Amino acid sequence: MRALRSMIGVKLSERMRNSEIRKRCGLKEEVVTKIEKGMLRWFGHVERMNAEQLTKKVYKASVNESAGRGRPRRTFQDQIIDVLKKGQVKSTLNRRACMKGIMKVDEAKQVCKDRSKWKEVVSAYPYGKEA
Repeated sequence: MRALRSMIGVKLSERMRNSEIRKRCGLKEEVVTKIEKGMLRWFGHVERMNAEQLTKKVYKASVNESAGRGRPRRTFQDQIIDVLKKGQVKSTLNRRACMKGIMKVDEAKQVCKDRSKWKEVVSAYPYGKEA
């Protein structure tokens, strides 16, 4: 936000809300939302890849070493689970709106096989918020 403030010439002492600064700069969505959308796009891209490609092999690989101290590192799939929950990405399995829950990773893997459908899911992220 400091860079955006300096671009429009607003000092911190002027106490302007971040949303107002983003609006003045012409930004429609937050940086975090853009990153999460990018993660979902990359997830769909990798899931559609051929299993023989190096990127897909690295994505599916697991290291069989003894774990170091501290908590386990978060995997990309863990982050995708959080993004799906946070953005409240709706399930596409049930047509009735009252029965739609939040999309699970297994369902997301199936949906992203159809590129146009996955593009709709990503463009609607985050569900229920204005861009």
